[in-house]
Amino acid sequence: MGRWKKFCFVTLVVILLVSAFCLSAVASPSKTHEVRESRYEVFSHGMKVGQVKTVCGPVELNSKKAYRFESSTNIDVHFLFFSYRLEKKEEAMIGREGTYTYRRTMQENNKAVLVSGKMETGAFRFTINEGGLRRTLVIPRDTYDFTTLDCPELSMGPDKKEKVLRILDLENLMIVSRKYHWVKDEDVDLDGRKIHCKVIDFEDLNKKGRRWVEGDDLGVLVLRQDGSGKGVTYSSRLASQVVRPGMGVW
Repeated sequence: MGRWKKFCFVTLVVILLVSAFCLSAVASPSKTHEVRESRYEVFSHGMKVGQVKTVCGPVELNSKKAYRFESSTNIDVHFLFFSYRLEKKEEAMIGREGTYTYRRTMQENNKAVLVSGKMETGAFRFTINEGGLRRTLVIPRDTYDFTTLDCPELSMGPDKKEKVLRILDLENLMIVSRKYHWVKDEDVDLDGRKIHCKVIDFEDLNKKGRRWVEGDDLGVLVLRQDGSGKGVTYSSRLASQVVRPGMGVW
């Protein structure tokens, strides 16, 4: 794979990373008006290739607790004979039963993609507009266990080290068989604060890697993710985090 093709693949990796910043914890009443804003830096082959910002927090949906999640990705690579630009935004609503709604807007160089999906009548129903061509996709709920935003690995530990689950990959809009392996629990330092997290390995048809995650009242926080695929390695690190008041359901 040539150097420029590697950069193109890196951007795809960054897209996959965003789908990993999942949330599924149960909110307490005291936290329902707060959101967590996290900023990540993404590297490949020792070079910074972009940044990701996520915002998540608990809301009420149909009288039930849920979480609203937003992420934005920006990639801007310029060299003498190569340039690449990606702007992407994801939005989702997630509850105890899994992801309810999902929306992705993406501008990749001159190519625009819009994906909008909603869980209704026993299936996730997607509308995809790519390059001006519109299509629909229906994925029955009973054909998958979780989506890539549901973060099922939070229940793993020394007594439950292995899992194999059917995962709805929201980036590729397909169901994959994903293997999870609990490695250990570990304390990660963030600006002098120790955060206790789970270290989980994962692998499926599209990607594999290691993830450092923890869950609290504001959802799930991915502190770090290292991965590889098709000869390219990447690393995403949490650079900063702030908890701020929410704006209604923001």
